[in-house]
Amino acid sequence: MLKNWNRKRNLGLWMVLALCFLALIGCAGNDETSTDKGTNEEDSNQKATLAFSWSPASLDPHGSDSWEVMRSGTAETLIKLNEELEPTTWLAKSWKQENDTTWLFQLQKNVSFHNGKVMDATSVKDSLQRSIDKNPKAKDLLQIKSMEAVSDTELKIETTQPNAALIAHLADPATIIVDVATINDKDSYPAFTGAFKIKQFNQDQSLIVERYEDYWGEKALLSEVTIKFISDANTRLMALQSGDVDGATDISVDHIDVLEKNKKFEVLTATSLRTHMLMYNMESPLFKELALRKVVDMLIPREEIVNSVMKGQGSVAHSTFSPVLPFGKVENKEETESVNQLMQQEGWKKNSEGMWEKEGKTFEATLLTFPQRPELTVMAEVIQNKLLAEGMKINIRQVENIDDTLANEDWDLSMYSMLTAHTGDPQYFLEIFYQSNSESNVSKYVSLSVDKMINQLSQTTDLEKRNQLAIQIQEEINKDIPQSFIVFPNTVFAVRDGLKGFVAHPIEYYYNHSQIDVE
Repeated sequence: MLKNWNRKRNLGLWMVLALCFLALIGCAGNDETSTDKGTNEEDSNQKATLAFSWSPASLDPHGSDSWEVMRSGTAETLIKLNEELEPTTWLAKSWKQENDTTWLFQLQKNVSFHNGKVMDATSVKDSLQRSIDKNPKAKDLLQIKSMEAVSDTELKIETTQPNAALIAHLADPATIIVDVATINDKDSYPAFTGAFKIKQFNQDQSLIVERYEDYWGEKALLSEVTIKFISDANTRLMALQSGDVDGATDISVDHIDVLEKNKKFEVLTATSLRTHMLMYNMESPLFKELALRKVVDMLIPREEIVNSVMKGQGSVAHSTFSPVLPFGKVENKEETESVNQLMQQEGWKKNSEGMWEKEGKTFEATLLTFPQRPELTVMAEVIQNKLLAEGMKINIRQVENIDDTLANEDWDLSMYSMLTAHTGDPQYFLEIFYQSNSESNVSKYVSLSVDKMINQLSQTTDLEKRNQLAIQIQEEINKDIPQSFIVFPNTVFAVRDGLKGFVAHPIEYYYNHSQIDVE
C-alpha cells in the first residue's frame, strides 16, 4: 500500500514537473513569437534616404517633370520595360491589336489610386487624354485619334495612323496614370497607383514618399523613402560619405576610386542607353553652316574623352544609338577634307595671332553646360582647349536649367545628354529630336528626307525592316551633323553597405521601387 502510494506520489510529482516544463516551453515559445513579431514590425518600418541629381519643379506627371515623378516610385504606366527593353505588363495586364490602328487593353483589377478611388478604364482614358492635351511629346508619341472605355477593365485606343511603337511608347513617363481630379487640388498631392504615395514635397530640396498599404502589387519593403535633390556631384558624394543618404545616382567618374577604396560603399554600374553629345544650334549665325559643324565634329577627341574624362566608363559614340542595340550599328565615315579646307571654303582666314577670322571678326562661340552631369563640363573644357589650339575661341557658360535656357535664349553650342532608346525602340527619340515640327527638336534641325523616313518608320511593323530603316535615318542625320555624338556613358550609382535593391538600370526612370530594402 505504501509502495503504491509512493508510486502514485512519484507519478504525480513527474506530472507536475512535466506540466511546468511544458509551461516553460510555452513561455519560451511565446517570447520567441513576440520577438519575431517585433522584428517584423521593425523591418516593416525601415526607412531609407536617396540622393537624386534632378529636382522636379512640380509633381504634375504630364509636364516636364514626368521622369522625376516616375523615379520616386509613386507612379506607374500601362506598360513597363524589363532589363532587355522588352514591353511587359504593368497597369495593363494584356493587349491585342485588332487592326492597323486599333488596340484593346485589358487593365489590372483591384488597382486603386492613392486617394482610395478605384482605377478603371474611364480614369485611365482621362489620364491619357490629359497627357495628350498638355504634353506635345505625348501627343506625338501616341498619335491617338480616339479612346473608348469598353468596360471597367477594357480600354480601346485608335491611332491616327499605324503606330508600330505604341506599346513601347506607353511605357514613357509622359503617360503616367493619375487621378486627374487630384492634380490641381491644393489640399493634397496627385494620387497615383504606385507602391509608394507622396507624403511631403519640398521643392528643390526633397520628396518624401511612404508605403501605400493598399497597393495592388508587391508591397514596398520600406515604410518610407526620402529623396534628396542634390544637383552638385561633390555634395552628393559628401552626403553619401557622411551617412546623410544611403544611396546616390549619377556618381561622377572622378569619385569612383574614392568610394571603391572604402568597404562601406559599393559602386554600381550598368551599360546605359544614354548618349553624351555636343549640340549645334542650326539657327546660330556660325553653326548654320555645315562646314563649321564638320570642323568642330572632327576636332572632338573622343578617345581621349572616354579614357581621361570618363575613366573608361563608356565607349566612343559616332551615332545616335549605342551599337549594343540592333538599330545602333551605324558605320562611322571619316571626314575627307581638312580643317583648313573647310574653314577657307567659308571665307575664314588665320590672323597674325593664329585665330580664324572673317570680315574682321574672330571666331568666337559660347558653349553651354550644366552641373547635374559634371562630366559634361569637363568634356566641354577638353573641347574648348582643342578648338583653341586650332584658332577657335569657345566660351563656356554653365546654366542651372539647361532645357529652359535652350528653349528661351540664343545659343551656339551646348553639351547635352539623352537616353536615346528609353522605350526600347528607335522611333521615340527620332520623332521628338529630329522631326522638323517637334517642340523637342532643340537643335532646330530641318530635313524633309528625315521627316519622310521617320513617318515611314512609324508605319513599319516588321522588326528587321524597322531596325534597318532606323540605321538609314541615322546615316542621313550624320551627313548633316545637327549634333556631334561623343560618348555612350555607363550609368553609375553608389550605395552604403546595407542598402539592397537600389541598382543602376539601363532604363533611367525606374529608380525607387518596392523591393529596395535596408539590412
